[in-house]
Amino acid sequence: MRIQKHIVVGAGLAGCLLAWRLEQAGQHVTLIGSTTLPNASQVAGGIINPVTGRWMTKSWGFDMLISHAAATYRELEQQFEIELYHPVPLIRYCRNSTDIKRMGRRMRNPRYANVLGEPIPEGDGPDSFEDTHGSFHIKQAAYVQLPLLLQTLREHFTQAGIFRDETFNHADLARQDPQWRYHDLQADHIIFSEGVGMQANPWFNWLPLTPAKGETLILECPTLDLPRAIYHHRKWLLPYGDHTFRLGATFDSDDASPEPTEAGARELLDDARSFIAPQHALTVKQHYAGLRPTTKDIRPFIGDHPTEAGLHIFNGLGSKGASLAPELIRQFLAHLLGGEALDPEIDIARFLDTTTHPPRTDATH
Repeated sequence: MRIQKHIVVGAGLAGCLLAWRLEQAGQHVTLIGSTTLPNASQVAGGIINPVTGRWMTKSWGFDMLISHAAATYRELEQQFEIELYHPVPLIRYCRNSTDIKRMGRRMRNPRYANVLGEPIPEGDGPDSFEDTHGSFHIKQAAYVQLPLLLQTLREHFTQAGIFRDETFNHADLARQDPQWRYHDLQADHIIFSEGVGMQANPWFNWLPLTPAKGETLILECPTLDLPRAIYHHRKWLLPYGDHTFRLGATFDSDDASPEPTEAGARELLDDARSFIAPQHALTVKQHYAGLRPTTKDIRPFIGDHPTEAGLHIFNGLGSKGASLAPELIRQFLAHLLGGEALDPEIDIARFLDTTTHPPRTDATH
């Protein structure tokens, strides 16, 4: 494998894992991204949930993704002697008879056999929760401590002298055949993993990104004792074991600001109080918000620029970055370094109209 020079733009989950895998592959890599800018990965709950949404749908590609995700986080744990990956039971509550019927159909579907456990009769769960229609187990759920992962990898890259904690200026990137030049750096490949910052990227802003704001709370409640699990009622609740809890998440595609809002906190608390018994007083300790890089077709943006050789994108993981990133990075690097074809479902070539010219970019170089 030929050693090439790479610049990864964006120091969130995708960018940090990409840089780490490139480093492991013996490639030259520089990671550029500002730790002071809003970053969805930094404030995400890191939940991995194989069955999601109102329709209780199995997450796209989950069976392929989960084994590589678990192996990747275990590998990081071993290398850096930290704890990142926490498999836990997930208990989802049925809110009405429609949920019960939907759950029954899913349990009869063989495709769901490895992610759905037995139903839990009404009233058999924790006394602290409203439980009018029973619940069911979701298997292979977990949470990842994303802030610790980001902190660890950024510190590692800083010590290695390959992390620049700064805002990337697209106007300063220029072609210097056959490479690209950015300030004092020259690179064969520039990989953009900027999250919603992609909207300001003159080479890739033609892709249909649809940012969705998500807000979560850290709560404290000394009287609420729950078995170790993730609980999903109107929102999900993750106990940390010290009478603090992560509550999430909102979904707002209209608010493009990265700041926490009173409306978001009110929605979360109202939903929590609707299913947690009233004797448990909830105190808000922290309030987080982030903009998820979601896409119109709910598939990532991965691949090569159609006309500018050496420019690539790895973005659009939405709210499922913790489960998607490890395996999709493996596929992307097999493409970038080994020439393997990308899955058409994730390749940005799906947005190109082959009957016309490729999309015009706003970049000048």
